[in-house]
Amino acid sequence: MQKNKKLKLVVLLLLLVGIVSIGSYMYLHRSVPNVVANGGGAEDTSFVKNMTDEELKEYLQEKADKSKFHLKLDTNMVFNAANEVGTVNILNPASNQYGIRVQTRLEGQNKVIYDSGLIKPKQYVEAGELKANLKRGVYKTQSTVTYYELADSSTKIGETAIVGQLSVNN
Repeated sequence: MQKNKKLKLVVLLLLLVGIVSIGSYMYLHRSVPNVVANGGGAEDTSFVKNMTDEELKEYLQEKADKSKFHLKLDTNMVFNAANEVGTVNILNPASNQYGIRVQTRLEGQNKVIYDSGLIKPKQYVEAGELKANLKRGVYKTQSTVTYYELADSSTKIGETAIVGQLSVNN
């Protein structure tokens, strides 16, 4: 009986030591979340604490909308002949805060074969002309969409590349 009590006590102590060891290990090796701090030079946001929940929601949504770019671009440009006006279909939606410019090149080449010029929000370009005399066929293209500030169209905001194709029918 005495041996049985000692054995139970030893097992209980080993179990307790094991639990404490595992707990200590987990505590010491836990991952501390990275804190992202507002660095110097950022805009003043002290006014945010005086906003209602609804005003804060609107403010944050406006900031999010300004950080997004929207575009509708038909990736299949169609021309009856290289020297005729063809279908390009580019829309800069009203939700955009920026002007866009689409420049298209044949895959693997640097020469621009189509340039939309600056397209402001709410504008739609349905047709365009090629800057190159291409033979009949279907070509793989890469369109570079560049986003510009509306107030100063020389201030570039960002760029996106879109893969598509161009068909010349005659």
